[in-house]
Amino acid sequence: MNIGFDTIDPTYSYPNGVTAASLSVYPWDSDANVVTNFKAALKDHLRDSQFGRCCYCRRALPDPEVTDLEHFVEKSAYSWLKFEIRNLALSCRTCNTMKNAAYTRFCARRSREETVRLGTRTKVRESPTLAAPLAANSPLPAVAGDYLWVHPHFDRFSDHLVLKRGWIYVAISPKGEATKRELQFNELATLERRAMAERLAMRGGRLSLMVSGMAELNNAKLSEVCVALAREIRVRKRQTR
Repeated sequence: MNIGFDTIDPTYSYPNGVTAASLSVYPWDSDANVVTNFKAALKDHLRDSQFGRCCYCRRALPDPEVTDLEHFVEKSAYSWLKFEIRNLALSCRTCNTMKNAAYTRFCARRSREETVRLGTRTKVRESPTLAAPLAANSPLPAVAGDYLWVHPHFDRFSDHLVLKRGWIYVAISPKGEATKRELQFNELATLERRAMAERLAMRGGRLSLMVSGMAELNNAKLSEVCVALAREIRVRKRQTR
């Protein structure tokens, strides 16, 4: 299957007079013009650089209004990196939700470990994507080896994961395996089959339905498309009785 892009290239450049440091004085959700303009321009650039695909799973992104600017290294753990361009990419809501859950699990485990080690209740905020925690105010690591997950700016997706027809992900490296496991890529095939059924149900006539089914073959297996088409035809027959 076509993954759309292997790595984000080129990297977006900050507008004149704007830097990550100058933006960092604002909250991430600030309404200040400099922040909203930066985020809007970055989203447009990333949508082009990512060929309209999620930075994690490589599925097609939805409309811009419901597309998330994702922090690869969580801003709640390392707030000074929240406007660092190479820490940002566009993700689908599914992957964003899965990553947030992975972050919550990781912080809970690290907090338990540190509580036991120190003998006092300790709350830890670290990122599961990093090979090692960062010191306060240290720059974003710029080497792929500093990350445990496939990084959209520093890694080549195809060096770590193979995407097969039907949205089957095969890990070919430990980093690919960690990304697939933590973001639960094995569940995406089910989601895509549901989405395909919904797309087919929206088609009007039978000819339009068949044409749409042929288009689905770009990503889905022939057997899956046939099952979805047969199901939709049965539903329409019941509705006309």
